[in-house]
Amino acid sequence: MLVVIPVGVLAQNFELEQPNITKLKAQQEQSNYQQDVLYTYLLNNYKVSSDKTDVKMYDYSENMICAFTQEFENGITYTEAQCKEAGGKTITLTLPRTNKESLIQWIEAMFQSTGMDIKHSWNSEKTIYRPADEGAGCYYEIKETDMNTLVKIYCGC
Repeated sequence: MLVVIPVGVLAQNFELEQPNITKLKAQQEQSNYQQDVLYTYLLNNYKVSSDKTDVKMYDYSENMICAFTQEFENGITYTEAQCKEAGGKTITLTLPRTNKESLIQWIEAMFQSTGMDIKHSWNSEKTIYRPADEGAGCYYEIKETDMNTLVKIYCGC
C-alpha cells in the first residue's frame, strides 16, 4: 500500500535527547565556558559525522576558530559564528523535522544548562524564547521548513 503525504504535512518524529543539565553546567565550569554549551551537548549525545567545515579564524589569531560548521548523526548540523568585533554569537542547529512540543522543552532545558539567570519567556506563537524584557541575552528561534526544523540562537547585547 502506497501512502502519500502532502507537502507541508511531513512527519515530525525526531526528538532530541533531553539534556543532562547538571552535567552540562559542570562541563561548562570545567572548561571555563570556552566551548558553547549546545556544542558540548551534541558531543555528549550524538556521534560526529564530519570534520569541521567552513572554518574561519579570528583576524587577530590564526589559532582561534571564530566560525565553523559540523555534522552529527541523524542529520544534525551545527553552525557557530562569532567573528564580528561587536561581539555576539550566532548558532544555527539544523535538525530533521522535530516535534515542536518536545523541542520547546529541550530549548528551556538547554537554556537552564547555560547557567544564565536572565528570566526568559516565549512569544505568543512559541517560536521565540527570549529575555522577558527583550533586552540583552540569548534568543532561541524555531523555524520549520518542509524538510527540517531550524533552531537559530543569538546571544549578545
